[in-house]
Amino acid sequence: MTWVALAVAVVLVGLTVAAVLGRIDGGLGPATTSLAYVPLPLGQLEPEDVDDVRLDTALRGYRMDQVDEVLGRLTDELRSLHAQLSEARALAQSFVPPAAAAEDDGSPPLTQSPYHRPQE
Repeated sequence: MTWVALAVAVVLVGLTVAAVLGRIDGGLGPATTSLAYVPLPLGQLEPEDVDDVRLDTALRGYRMDQVDEVLGRLTDELRSLHAQLSEARALAQSFVPPAAAAEDDGSPPLTQSPYHRPQE
């Protein structure tokens, strides 16, 4: 009788271990969520696009591949915007208004032609 009880105990322990490790059907399935994954749209990003992003949660938090994708897109967009801003600032600093340029070199303002004769 002892051998039968020992055999049943070994089988139960084996089944329990197999179930915990997912070896038996009915283990942990794919993660489910009540929100569908909404990625960032293609093209230029707007602040509302970032607000609308929804990431699925997995067993231990967010799905890292989705988080990495979103963060990569945001990083690229920010780099692009910073580059454009730097170019615009450099262009603004080198800009000389036409009136100021005319006064500096002694030439007549652009509003008057050298062939213009005042009417009497």
